[in-house]
Amino acid sequence: MAELNNNDLIIDRLLWEQKQLDAKDFIIHADKQTDTSWDNQVSISSSRVMDIRYRIYFLIALVLFVVLGLYVVLPGWDVFQSTQASLQSINLKVDNFATKKLKMDADKALIAKMASQESLIVSCLNQRVGCQDIDQSIRNNFSFARSYIQLNNLSDPKMLINEKVLLANINWYLLQDSDGSSNGNITQIVIGEPKQFMDNLRYVPLKLTISFQNKDSLLSFLDNVEKKILPDPEYRVLYKIDKVSYDIANYTTQQSVGIDLNAYYYTD
Repeated sequence: MAELNNNDLIIDRLLWEQKQLDAKDFIIHADKQTDTSWDNQVSISSSRVMDIRYRIYFLIALVLFVVLGLYVVLPGWDVFQSTQASLQSINLKVDNFATKKLKMDADKALIAKMASQESLIVSCLNQRVGCQDIDQSIRNNFSFARSYIQLNNLSDPKMLINEKVLLANINWYLLQDSDGSSNGNITQIVIGEPKQFMDNLRYVPLKLTISFQNKDSLLSFLDNVEKKILPDPEYRVLYKIDKVSYDIANYTTQQSVGIDLNAYYYTD
C-alpha cells in the first residue's frame, strides 16, 4: 500500500510539473504574439509617418516650383523675349540705315551730276535739244531731276510764303505759250495756308480760275506745269496738279477752268 501511495505521489508530481511547463509555454507564446502585434503596429505607424512626410515634402517642392516659375522663370523669359525683340529691332534699323546710306550716297552722286548738267536738262525739257549729251543716270530719272531743279525756297520773313515769286511764276511761266504768247487769262487765284509735307519740305495749295480759248491753250498750261522748267532759277516753282474742272465736250470753245494744284518748296 505504501508503494502505491508513493507511485501516486510521483504521478501527481509529474502531472503538476507538466501543467507548470504548459503554462510557461502558453505565457511565452502569448508574449511572442504580443511582441509581434506591437512590432506590426510600430511598423504601420512608421509607414504612415513616412507617407505623410513624403506628402509634405512633395507639397513644399510643388509650392517652391510654382513660386520659382512665377517669380523667376516667367520674368526671366519675358526679359529674354524683350531683349530678343530689341536686338531684332536694332538689327533691322542697322540694315535700314545701311540701305538708306547707300541710297543717300547714290542720290548725292545723282544730284551732283544734275547740278553740273542743269543747263542741258533745261534745254532738253524745254526745247528738246542736247538730250543725248545728258548722263544716262539722269535720263533714267528725268522726273526726279526736273522736280529737284524746280524746287525752290519760297519762305519769307514777312509773310508765310513769298507770294511775289508765286505770282511771277504763274504770269511769266505757266500762262506763256511756247511762242511767247499768252495761253490763258487768270480771273481768280486763292493761295491757301502752307502745310508741312516732310521734314523741311512744305507745300501751299492754290486754286486758280483761268479762261482758256480752247483745249490747246489748256494743254499748253498743263505742259508748263508738268514737263518744262522755268529758265530763271529765282522764280522756279515745283507744282503738282490735284484737279482740273474742264468740259471736254466743248473743247473748241472758250472756257473758264478751275484748277487745284499744290506748290512745293523747302525752308532753311
